Amino acid sequence: MRYSIAGCVLMLLMKLSASMAAIQIQQNPRFYCVRMGRTVSIYCMISGASSESLKVKWYKAKTHSDPKRERHVTPENSVKINITNVKLEDNGVYYCEVNGNMGHGTELQVLRLSKSKEAARRSKMKDFIIFLQAFLLVLCIVLPLLWHYRLGKKEEAVYEEPERDHTYEGLEIEHCGGDLYEDIRAFADVSQGPEAAWEVEAVEGDAPEIEFPEE
Repeated sequence: MRYSIAGCVLMLLMKLSASMAAIQIQQNPRFYCVRMGRTVSIYCMISGASSESLKVKWYKAKTHSDPKRERHVTPENSVKINITNVKLEDNGVYYCEVNGNMGHGTELQVLRLSKSKEAARRSKMKDFIIFLQAFLLVLCIVLPLLWHYRLGKKEEAVYEEPERDHTYEGLEIEHCGGDLYEDIRAFADVSQGPEAAWEVEAVEGDAPEIEFPEE
């Protein structure tokens, strides 16, 4: 009797071990990368065992190397889980366990949504900063050249000789008709006539002779 019971238990254990060793688990997909608000479905594909004796559970860990796995709430014996409206908190690795056998896991990465208006504003700000930097660079190059050019023109103007003397510009100069020294006799006193006689007073004794130029 004892041998028969022990034999039955041994046969049952052998069948259970054979059934457990024959179970093959494959998760699909192995990796997910989605944006926030999407819906994700993870499948646990089982082969080598009847569906009646299967016990399926789902677990979640932070990384593949994290030994701590928390039970994920799903319907019992469900080979599929759906994660709706995914958030950043849903990041992690999801494992499917069938009769104590753990699957390879499916990693889920949720990307943060970027606001389109904020992204456009940042892009415009970057473009403005680039334009302002280019404008300041041009000013730093052009202004010294312009200042040097004006300084050179100023030095040339200081040492340049005037082309025309404008000191007496606007003054009227009267000119005498004819030669200034010509016909000076016209300004003499003509009361004595055109030919004034020379009067010679006689002096006693030897008077010097006076010679008159001949006209």
